[in-house]
This record gives sequence, C-alpha cells and structure tokens, in this order.
Amino acid sequence: MVKCYTLDGEFYNKGLCLNDLKHIYKTVKKNEELLQHFPVDAILFIINEYSKVISKDKNLLKEEGVPFLSFYLKKSNLEKIIYLNLKNKKYLDNFVDIGNKKFIKAQKRGLVCHFMSSNVKTLGIYSILQSIICRNSNLVRLPEGCIDLIIRLLKPLKNIHIKHKGKTYLGKDLLKNICIVNYPSSNIELNQFMSEKADCRVLWGGEDALNSIRSLQQRTYCKDIIFGPKYSFAVFDKEAIESIQLEKYLESLVIDIISFNQTACSSPHVVFLEKSSVSLEEVTQRLIKVFKKLIKRYPLSLQSEKILADIINKRGEYALGLDKMLHCSKGLEYTILIDNDFKLEEPIGGRTIFLKGINDVFEVKRLITSRVQTVGIAFKNEKRAIDFSDEISKIGVDRVVKVGYMSFYDSPWDGSLIISDMVRWCSLNINGMI
Repeated sequence: MVKCYTLDGEFYNKGLCLNDLKHIYKTVKKNEELLQHFPVDAILFIINEYSKVISKDKNLLKEEGVPFLSFYLKKSNLEKIIYLNLKNKKYLDNFVDIGNKKFIKAQKRGLVCHFMSSNVKTLGIYSILQSIICRNSNLVRLPEGCIDLIIRLLKPLKNIHIKHKGKTYLGKDLLKNICIVNYPSSNIELNQFMSEKADCRVLWGGEDALNSIRSLQQRTYCKDIIFGPKYSFAVFDKEAIESIQLEKYLESLVIDIISFNQTACSSPHVVFLEKSSVSLEEVTQRLIKVFKKLIKRYPLSLQSEKILADIINKRGEYALGLDKMLHCSKGLEYTILIDNDFKLEEPIGGRTIFLKGINDVFEVKRLITSRVQTVGIAFKNEKRAIDFSDEISKIGVDRVVKVGYMSFYDSPWDGSLIISDMVRWCSLNINGMI
C-alpha cells in the first residue's frame, strides 16, 4: 500500500491510498512538460517568493533548519549556486555558443526519484527544488516522520504566481512536478518500480539502506547521486585557542553540536585542540560556560531510548576511568568527555562531545578517510587554514568550514555539484553548415 500526500498539485493530508505507483508515475511524467516552458528566471522568481513566505511563517520558523532554508532559497543565493554548478545560467534556457558554431545546453534528466532519510527533515526540500530548477519531475519517498514538515513547507508553493516578461507563471505548476509518497522501505516491489522508472536516483541514508536501493535494477543511463553515512569533527588551532575570540569560537561549536541533535552527517562528535598556553581544562570550563548559556536558548529536544542509554553508559565509563574525565550537566543537556586516545570516537549524539588535545593540527591527517565529510575549523591564520584544508581534502574530506556553519547546507555537498548532476549536457555542432 502506498500513501500519496501530493499529486497533480493537490495535497492529501491523511494520504491518498493506492495499491501501487503506476498512476502516480503517469501523472508526474505527464506534468513534466509544464516546466519545459518556464524560463529559469521564472522558476527562480517563484522560489524566491516562496522563500519570503516561509520566512514570515512563525510556526515554520520554529522548526529546526527552516530559517536557514528560507535564506538558501533566495534568488541571489540560488544564482550563485547555479553559477558554481554550470558557470552560466543561460545553459538552462538555450543552446549557448561556446565557439566555432558549437553550442551546449543543460537539458532535464527526466524523472528524479528521491529516497530520503529521516535524520534531517528539511533535506528533502533542498533536493527537490534543485531538481525543479533543472526542470525535472520528482517522485519522493519520505520517511513517515518527515512528511508533516515537508508538506507544511510545500503548501505555500500552491498559491504563488509571478509575472515575468509579460507572462504569468504559477507555483502550482512546480508543485505538479513533485509527488510525495510513503510506503515501507522493506517493500522491494515498490522500491524496484521507483528505481526502474528513474532517470536519476537521489539516495540519502545509512549504509544498509543505500546498498539495498543501489542493488535494485535501474536504467543503464540512470544517474545516481548518493549521500551516504559520513562522520564529522572539529579542530581548534593554537592561535584561536589563545585569542580573545575563544568564547565566540566555542559558542559557534556548541551551535554545531546542538543542531539537529547531532544526527546530521555534518554534526561534530570530536574536537581536537592544539596544545597552547591555555590548558585543556581551562578550555573545557569555558565550553561548559557556553553550554550553560546556550541550552537556555535551545532547550533539549526528545531523545531516543538508545541515545539516552548510550549517554548514560558513556558517562559511567568516563566517570570511572582513571585516564578519562567527565564534565556534564545534572540532566542530559550536555556531556563532555575527555581522554588522550587519538581517534575518531563513535557518535553518541544527544549533545555529547569528545575533547582531545593534540600537538599539531596537521596530526589529524592520520585519521582521515573518505568516511569524513565535514571538518569544522577555528583558525586565526588564513594561509594555515588553506594549507590544512588542502592536506585533509586530498585524503578524503569533502567540506572544511568555520565552526558554526558545519550543518548549513552548501554546494558542493558530499563532493557533489547536485544541479550539474541533475542535468544532461547536450551539444550542437553546426560548424561548416553555413
């Protein structure tokens, strides 16, 4: 049984129950033609108006990740992302002459099937709207826990209309190219149908879930964009620790720790602190001060039983360990674990952070694998930051950002320029015809 929540521009709050995906597929493919008559600027103007609407919705803004999403979807920001991906926005509208009567255009791929994970609820919007910019149709399987927020986020599109060069363009036509469904992830038949019909598959999730989808039969020309399980950590260099801005850096770090309850792939779990004139204990005490200040602004959200058990067990281990130190709140608001083991600790979540002293920030190179997605840095010297980033990105790191921005969605993401991957580069060569 499939529950469909958006189809042909209409919403079904309780889910439209269907036996399979055949009707959904036909409807979405039929509507794909609607977008082919939209100039890219018309799409961007609609999304820009949409971003204004959600930025004024106080209830939506309370949801984690929505304030940044409303900024990300501004036309000026999307144009920067398009330039980064394609170099020229005009490629999305026309065949562009690149010299000697050779032309290039970025055409749609067709149906993009999104298999979303549940760790960050707003991820679906980023994935869907970048695909819409490329004029693709979209079939999205969402986990049950994400549906309510995604539907609330999509609804404002229905009432948006803009005028561009004398023509009116409707947000509802964008919505007609977005279908949200839910069915058990264990349903091989439905997963297989989505996989076989996809011109592009966007896969978010853990290793087991991804391997399950990747093993399904697909079209030979289908493009896979994969965002798998990753690990992230932070590094503070000596100059940053000794600077008067240390508390500001620590506040930024705590924001990264609190964001999405450390369930995002970009959430830090370990902080490496370069040895300096400021002791590790002093840095810890200042971190505790920051935690106490910020948890008043960001109250603790509900934790799963597993996370609660893991936190309690880890606290017990570090409280009793002769070579370990524990600093934590009376409740479960934060947990700081300190030891000398030079390694990437397995994530605990729930505002649990490991602190480790190192002699030189470049030592972390020994821990880098392709599993590492994001490294948050607090560096004072720009050249050192660039040299450090160059070294660790050679080995496997995809993103290096200043602390405070670790969980802000960015382009590239996980080493992928998504918009570039969601189009087909088509060429025309008429040299010598005339």
